[in-house]
Amino acid sequence: MAPDIEASDSTSNSNSDAKPHTSSTTAQNAITNHAGDKKSTTTTLKTRLADSLAQLRDDVSLGYADIPILACCTVSGLCDSVAFNATGTFASMQTGNTIFLALGASSLPANQPTLWLRALVSILAFLLGCLTFSKSRHLHPQRKATLSISFLIQACFIFTAAALAQTGAVPAFGKALIATSLTDAQLAQHEADEESPLVFIPLALLAFQFGGQIVTSRILGFNEVPTNVLTSLYCDLLSDPGLLKGVRENPKRNRRVVAIVLIVLGGVVGGWLQHSRAGMSAALWTAGGIKFVIAVAWVAWRSKAVPKSVAVGGGEK
Repeated sequence: MAPDIEASDSTSNSNSDAKPHTSSTTAQNAITNHAGDKKSTTTTLKTRLADSLAQLRDDVSLGYADIPILACCTVSGLCDSVAFNATGTFASMQTGNTIFLALGASSLPANQPTLWLRALVSILAFLLGCLTFSKSRHLHPQRKATLSISFLIQACFIFTAAALAQTGAVPAFGKALIATSLTDAQLAQHEADEESPLVFIPLALLAFQFGGQIVTSRILGFNEVPTNVLTSLYCDLLSDPGLLKGVRENPKRNRRVVAIVLIVLGGVVGGWLQHSRAGMSAALWTAGGIKFVIAVAWVAWRSKAVPKSVAVGGGEK
């Protein structure tokens, strides 16, 4: 019987020794699996990030791409309502500025000795903006990244002008609670603020980014919505042979109508903001905010469909 007892004890000890080893192996497997899951998650995140960055190189789908362009019409109304009240000139509508510049040759209008100069600054800044932003044609102009950066730059220019207005650094742009009639003293102060060389800074900033705005409308092919010109819109709208067609039959007519309404709406809102305590700066902050939202929207915009011949073959055949 003694040998049997010894054998039993030996087996028991062997099983007892195996249990800690099994537990240790299980723990190691759990750690390994956790590390593997963590590595897999990291790899997945990196892949998603890489895919997102790759999508920024895609061209935007032009479906509904007219919506951001039409939103820019509101920006034009907001900014021009401020620019005109602050300087007597426009930041986006350069036809009026050209006439002001021409009148300067005969020292008109009366009591406006530097109106022509303010108009010239706006025109030159606008032209420089058109020239600068048009260079995006060398950088795939319809890419998500290109459009987003373009509108982000435009937003920053408006925000800078808004900051100058908010801080009172440029008194002509920092007004609030604007009255519909001025006393002689208030009129004299308004004229002094208007004649200050400081007004050139926010005026040029606004005009420059408007150059980028109209260039973008051309890049995306919405020539019927120049975003800051009403004369051609009025003409094209009323001379359209399909003026009375159904809503779904004439999208260009629809865009022209909406563009006119939004420019007027922007001007109305800008005017009431200047009447309020919020003042001119609020109108500019709002305009910059619209541009910023558009910049973000381009990042998430649907990508343009790639033709199968290009996607599969790597090039057109």
